[in-house]
Amino acid sequence: MRYGPERWLACHHCSGALRFRALLQVDARLAQLWSDGYVDSPSVPEQPLVVACGHCQGAVWLPELADAPCCDGVDYRALTEEELWTLAEAFGEAPSEHQLHVRLRLWQLANHRHRRGESQVIWSDRERHNLEKILSLLDLSCTTEVMTAVEVSRQLGMFNQALGLLVRLEGELPAALVTEVEQRLKDRDSRVFCFRANGEAGHERSG
Repeated sequence: MRYGPERWLACHHCSGALRFRALLQVDARLAQLWSDGYVDSPSVPEQPLVVACGHCQGAVWLPELADAPCCDGVDYRALTEEELWTLAEAFGEAPSEHQLHVRLRLWQLANHRHRRGESQVIWSDRERHNLEKILSLLDLSCTTEVMTAVEVSRQLGMFNQALGLLVRLEGELPAALVTEVEQRLKDRDSRVFCFRANGEAGHERSG
């Protein structure tokens, strides 16, 4: 891994300085890509976009912070899962890229408990509502977001809807991936799965 120079960013809530170093280069050869977009890698630390200010604990979006005028501050911290739920609820009905990002992250966290399991997924009421909300926020003119819609629909058990969306992706994505998803739809399998960089679908399936 290679990091950029240390910078100081100003919290837009309290103006406190936050220490920040951008990750410039990583070795992703051992990374695993999951069907919900989660990247699992022993050598690549997660780089959150939204964090808690180390001073006031308010949620801040790192790419939107201006440089702080001083270089005497503290580290930010990752938001807890409950803080992410609170943030998602605070967005209300107004669609935004921020809300979509937070809700996608909550989807991935919900899938964490299923990534190595064998039984089918059973969602809590708020997890199911979160997935339904993601569907309403996606831009179906964008290939990557159509793929997200396929996977959300599949994990919700909406197999016919997912298959209809998957048809749009023929020729846009690797054939092996499309075939893997299509087979899982035919099997009515709602489990998250690992898709390796070499183009082969993994057998680690969720519960």
